[in-house]
Amino acid sequence: MKKLMKSLGVFTLLVAVSAPSAVFAKELKIGMVDYRKIMATSDEAKAVMEKMQKEFKPKQEKLIALEKELKDKSEKLQRNAAIMSDTEKSKLEREVISAQRDMQRLQEEFREDTIARQQEETQKLFEKVSGVVKDIAVKEKYDLILHQDVNIYATDEINITENVIKAMKG
Repeated sequence: MKKLMKSLGVFTLLVAVSAPSAVFAKELKIGMVDYRKIMATSDEAKAVMEKMQKEFKPKQEKLIALEKELKDKSEKLQRNAAIMSDTEKSKLEREVISAQRDMQRLQEEFREDTIARQQEETQKLFEKVSGVVKDIAVKEKYDLILHQDVNIYATDEINITENVIKAMKG
């Protein structure tokens, strides 16, 4: 059975290689795109980053203020612990612990929110880039466009990344 399968595989390979085909007769036009470069350097990607920075700036400033408040309370506790009454010391310790919890919760929320928004915006941008790549492929009659990360080797001549970036501007 193994011998039959092996023979059948060799036969299929020989037929595929020797069979004249319109696909083999036609010269393929292949292009390659570096999505990472586009997502990092295009004007649209930069605009998305600026938009997100503006969107999250108030939350970031709130975190910075809370961090400063926590630091101040911790320093006050360390500095004055010896001269504070037990009640004052206990109250300040609770405030520090509460501020630490608030800080951790807000940091986690901030991290989750920024990741979610970044993924949303990245997906929108990726869809737009893909549309531009498809438009270029149709307009310039490409048979195949590959993502640079999938390639083992490709010459610079087939790289259309700069064309995509220019098309996104216009």
